[in-house]
Amino acid sequence: MRSNDLFSKTDSSLKDESDKTYSEMLKKKSQVGADWGWERLQELISPDLRKRFVKQQFLLSQSITTEDYEKIKAHSEGMMRGLDALVTYAKDQGFDKLSPSVWVTNHPETDTQIFIALDAESLPRCSALADAEKPSLYFSIKELFAMIDKDSFDLKKRLSKDFGHVEILERKPIKEKDVENILCDEIL
Repeated sequence: MRSNDLFSKTDSSLKDESDKTYSEMLKKKSQVGADWGWERLQELISPDLRKRFVKQQFLLSQSITTEDYEKIKAHSEGMMRGLDALVTYAKDQGFDKLSPSVWVTNHPETDTQIFIALDAESLPRCSALADAEKPSLYFSIKELFAMIDKDSFDLKKRLSKDFGHVEILERKPIKEKDVENILCDEIL
């Protein structure tokens, strides 16, 4: 357990172990999200399981905020077990993970679940998923692109030359003081 002395040195091996476990959890969470659609999976699980998972997320967040590396490691491991439990529950209820050529998201204003087929072969599967998981809609990626005004593509081309060419070399933990006075204007 970490002492209450704010200026004490952290055991670097514990911190390294904690960082490694946390990174493994993030990779697993990313893979589960890619396989199932994160928002979709949250809707497929029971309210009790969702409540327990949210509590685990909260505990992990608290341990990160306090930089308690033992707890970060323990709660990251708990998150990985929780992710396994979410997937197992969804499978036990008869749901399947998504095909790599199917995307799922929720509409930012109505929260309606939307399945997107990346190719013609996936369109029947999207239709079946939307029918089975109401209220949902489905589109082909070509339909969505056809709905976007041509000027939007021109603007994106002009801006792409200056933005988006980033390579992440190292992940550093973000502390509460790092996010103070930051304007969040993204639409997720």
